[in-house]
Amino acid sequence: MADKVKILIADDEPAVIDLVGKSLKDAGYDVVTAKDGEEALSKAKSEHPDIALLDVKMPKKDGFEVCRSIRATPDISGTPVIIVSALGDEYNKITGFSEGADDYMAKPVNLEELKARVKALLFRSHGIPPSASGKKEEEASYEKIPSGIASLDKMLQGGLPKGSNLLVIGTLGAGKSLFARQFLATGIKQNEKCMFVALDDDPILIRNELSKTLPGPSADFERLGILRFVDGYSWSTGHQRPEEKYSISGTLDLTQLASVISDAGTELGQTPQAKAGGRRVIDSISSLLVNFELPQAQRFVSQVARTSIAFGLVTTLFLMEEGAVTDQVLSNIKYLMDGVIELSESKGKKSLRISHMKWLKYSKDPVEW
Repeated sequence: MADKVKILIADDEPAVIDLVGKSLKDAGYDVVTAKDGEEALSKAKSEHPDIALLDVKMPKKDGFEVCRSIRATPDISGTPVIIVSALGDEYNKITGFSEGADDYMAKPVNLEELKARVKALLFRSHGIPPSASGKKEEEASYEKIPSGIASLDKMLQGGLPKGSNLLVIGTLGAGKSLFARQFLATGIKQNEKCMFVALDDDPILIRNELSKTLPGPSADFERLGILRFVDGYSWSTGHQRPEEKYSISGTLDLTQLASVISDAGTELGQTPQAKAGGRRVIDSISSLLVNFELPQAQRFVSQVARTSIAFGLVTTLFLMEEGAVTDQVLSNIKYLMDGVIELSESKGKKSLRISHMKWLKYSKDPVEW
């Protein structure tokens, strides 16, 4: 007999707990409740819920503190968290994501929407969608999107899991940038909203190279509202470009970078409200891991990755230079990812292999692309 999915509901309003709890119980879930932040954290540790719904304004510990503590506790650090709060402004949403929340809903909550988000988050985080009875099924069917690399799509029997976060790692010249451009170009051709966060290469160069794989100049798709660039490259050169709408001014700061990415995402509809989904490329996180304190850089990567579901299943590539960090740091980054794709080059031939992919069967044998 399959176990039922267990959901923790933490709120200091008994009426909310009763209403939400009854709705989720009727859907077949096991429900555990807490009336304040301390009790919520205690029950998260003792009950190991499959997902936690946290109010923000609670006695003893607020929802942000509870979320932060969950992420800092090894046994429960991977627990999916939805912040449910009357504080629905952008500041509190950004705070929720920065503390490690996976989704954010404003009160009063639409119960059907809540159940849909719970189901989506369980599917995305555990790879096991709940059935109508709330039980954990053993097999799952994933919506896939084409990667732009035919050999990779064949290995994955259709493409990348939609909404996944993928680390693409390789040495210089292995084809990481080419891989990323083909990934974005494939999405743009399908009218998906796409973002390129440029940290290592000039956005002008990326635009020119991307245009070669598109039916027209990349600028045309920027005008259509399908494509956006975030310029973090100018920070490294010291030359600001006024023509870049989304760029880092002055010294690169990860808080500012997150804010600029959020601004660009708003235009694309990659927000908790619009949920437009689409694709993103971060090129490359090697620069962040080398130039910032590791906990700060890892926190930033985690924050970006956790917005996938809340933004409507955004599929994100995090590019990384092989050998840029220690094995321990690399393991920490891999832990945040849904998949890892390794690229290599030998005698002019490029190859790739999947070293890890949650939920899907795959071959670890390298293939040319």
